[in-house]
Amino acid sequence: MWNSRIARANKRCLHRLLCAAVGLLTAFGLASVASASVLAKVDGQAVHQLTVDVMLQMAQQQDAGATKAAVLEEIISNRSLVRVAQKRFANLDLQAGAKRVGFDPAVAADDQLAAALRSAYLQPLEAGLKVLPGASLQGKVSAEYPVTEQDWKKLLGADDKLIVEYRWNEAQLKTAQQIIVLRSSLAPGGVITLADVYQRQNVQGRVELFARNQAFVRQQAMLYLSQRYVQDWAEQRFGSAAVADLRQALQEQNQVRALLALHGIGADIDAESPVLNSLAKQVKAAEIQSYYRQHKEEFKRIAAIRARHIRVADQATAERIVQEARRGQDFAALARQWSIAPDAASGGDLGEIRHQGQLSWLQELAMMQEPGQVSPPFRAAVGPHEPAYWEVILVSQRQDGYQPADSESVRYLASRAIAQEKAVQQIRQLQRSARQAAKVEYLTPGSTT
Repeated sequence: MWNSRIARANKRCLHRLLCAAVGLLTAFGLASVASASVLAKVDGQAVHQLTVDVMLQMAQQQDAGATKAAVLEEIISNRSLVRVAQKRFANLDLQAGAKRVGFDPAVAADDQLAAALRSAYLQPLEAGLKVLPGASLQGKVSAEYPVTEQDWKKLLGADDKLIVEYRWNEAQLKTAQQIIVLRSSLAPGGVITLADVYQRQNVQGRVELFARNQAFVRQQAMLYLSQRYVQDWAEQRFGSAAVADLRQALQEQNQVRALLALHGIGADIDAESPVLNSLAKQVKAAEIQSYYRQHKEEFKRIAAIRARHIRVADQATAERIVQEARRGQDFAALARQWSIAPDAASGGDLGEIRHQGQLSWLQELAMMQEPGQVSPPFRAAVGPHEPAYWEVILVSQRQDGYQPADSESVRYLASRAIAQEKAVQQIRQLQRSARQAAKVEYLTPGSTT
């Protein structure tokens, strides 16, 4: 039998899951439930009213001024762009985002679909739950079966077995498909198996399964059932074609974002991007020099400084020196009094430090300080068997300059920036050509922008 306390906790968890979007409804004021009408067709494929209504609410979370017409155009643009991109970038993975966090892309799409529908239609979804036996999702469960110790042993072997990888092989999956966790008319085939639970997990979830966590198995089975309830409700309300269209539109939105990321768009110029890398390699020297002249301020740097330092053997002394220097005590005099460095007699004078060649740790640290401000104490980077010491630094002068036009840093930064500009142009052109090539029919007056 299941532990009743765990059952109550899981019931609360499911309720919170269905109530998570209540704030959104308050903010946006859900209008009448969307009809199953078709607003447009892209190369003969319908764009449903449901898709536009749900994605409009999602857009308004980011921009309260988002309009229905603009959302419809984005859906059409995404659909046409993805079709072209899948051919042009067949060797690039537009599902990489989902795979990086360990979820199967199809599972991630199902989760996103259910979350979007919950966000838009929480009140009618909750009303549907209230008419079930027990006024909860449990009313759709006809039977539950805890995984027995014998089942776990047959599936995973002895519980002290060394785990090399948290992944089931084909034989284990076949075994798990025979282990029924619960029965429900909402589940595909009427049952949810341990294999169904496993296939919906990332690596953290699989760790729980290898730990034979019974409560986790039931929680995940019920979460899956909750998702099935939402999808079943939507299909009955709007039709399976409309729900499938919404799912596809959400996937296409993700794929377009992935396509932009592959081009380094919306990321730092240092971000890893195969397209950006390729474009950067094609940038010519003349382009780099032109960019340097037009964006010279981007290559501004500290050319040289004059600085002094005080070196002491403990942090308490260093902090006391900082306080005295900040109260107006002469820094050079303090260095002559307290510093244990060889240059103490010269007031800790580091001379002129120029931004060239290999700088020492202390010189690098001095370069990072603001002129005229006594630094906090810094513990020196010493080896494990070397005595520790602390440095206090004062930069008296700073001379700014520019990185040399023919330097490697200029070449790298300029080529990446130029490549990013070209990537944006490439995507815009791809969007325009894909949109122009698509056959779009608007079926409802006022749908176009």
